[in-house]
Amino acid sequence: MSCTMVQKSRFLPSFTSITMSRRALSSSSSSIEPTVEAKYYIQRKDRDHPNDLFTFATTLDHRLVKRNRFSPTRELNYTPKHWDQHKSVHRRTRHMKVLFKSSPFQRLAFPDLFVTASTAIGLTYYNTEIATDYASQILLDGSAMMGATTAVGLLAAFRLNASYGRYDEGRKFWGEVNNACRDLAGNAMMWIDSPKEKDRMLNLIKAFPVILQFHLNEKGGHYLIDRKQPNYKEQIYAEFYSEIDDIYKDTSDPDFIQICSNFKNKAHVPLKTASAMRRIISENGAFVDPMYNKEMDEQVGRLVACLGMCERVLRTPIPTCFTRHTSRIFFAWSNLLPFALYAGCGPLGTLPASLLVSYAILGIEDIGVQLEEPFNILPLRQYSEGIYSGVDSIRKGYELLGAKEIPPNIVGASAAVTDEINGAATAAATTATPVEKTFVDDSVGDEVTDEEENEYRQRLAMS
Repeated sequence: MSCTMVQKSRFLPSFTSITMSRRALSSSSSSIEPTVEAKYYIQRKDRDHPNDLFTFATTLDHRLVKRNRFSPTRELNYTPKHWDQHKSVHRRTRHMKVLFKSSPFQRLAFPDLFVTASTAIGLTYYNTEIATDYASQILLDGSAMMGATTAVGLLAAFRLNASYGRYDEGRKFWGEVNNACRDLAGNAMMWIDSPKEKDRMLNLIKAFPVILQFHLNEKGGHYLIDRKQPNYKEQIYAEFYSEIDDIYKDTSDPDFIQICSNFKNKAHVPLKTASAMRRIISENGAFVDPMYNKEMDEQVGRLVACLGMCERVLRTPIPTCFTRHTSRIFFAWSNLLPFALYAGCGPLGTLPASLLVSYAILGIEDIGVQLEEPFNILPLRQYSEGIYSGVDSIRKGYELLGAKEIPPNIVGASAAVTDEINGAATAAATTATPVEKTFVDDSVGDEVTDEEENEYRQRLAMS
């Protein structure tokens, strides 16, 4: 009886610790639950098509709807169909049909073009109604303004090129994130020993791009969320929680709890996720070659490097003094333009000519300003969805290869090799001398080595 009590007491602390651990996980899981429901993210089980996650504009089937007129144009990845439309000979007429719905026009309509129009109307009224003769009209030398317009156009082009360089860098960084996630997923399937740790690593890989997009874009790609709504921050967290839950599908998972807690506490979630990956690699099986762990760590290093490069683009704009200076120059130029055009265009042509020229130059500058922040325009959510699908495909591919049975002909050949070698050894044992018999008997029933099997296959090929 006492022995039984002693044995029970040995297991009592372990049982207690497990119970406390489960209670801690349960309390942590309930403490990180959002107070509002996710309204914008649709989990995969509720979608009929992958693009059900996005709300499209009525003009093009790959352009996302804008929350208001100040929002930039956002488009998904192109397909062959979209490229055909993009290169169509009818593209100019099609684009002119939606001129007033375009992002540059709607963003410039007020206040920029409105102020230019007001200046043109005021100038026309003064010169036609108040000025008594030509000498009293307000005019500017057109040749001087032509030189200024050329300089302003070059300045706008330089602004656009500088911003496009940042946009191109952001796209390349996310392409590298995609490649690194695929490589790491393949390495994990090959070299991580524990199935449980392998699942952990794959889930962390799927979660990393989602975490990164929320790190680089406050709304996490949910651009229809209004910053002015009272529960704005909580709504962002609810969308993040729903996305991570769609990956783990278990709100009691320790990694899920840790990721959501870090996000809620405003920690550096991408770095902590990379550290969790490296922890899995460092604790990988003792029988795994360290070279393989080093290779996986290099893939994590690629993710961390991309994170740092994305943060550099996000946190370092084009020098703000340059942006402010160009804004002042463009404002002054667009409002002086009517004074230079009046002499050549007259009362009726000054207003439309001023608006047309201002729209052409200011539109280029405004597009450059939008491209300066690439992570507000690039379809980060579609990139994350693509990485998730890629990791799933890699996993299914490796599991399919691992589930294949050895073909029957190979099994039969191996059995034939073993039977022939053992049969030859038995025959030799019957004719051998007593001393030789001792060594021959020891080989009967032994497993066939690789050298023996190769030798047998060579003899079969020669025969």
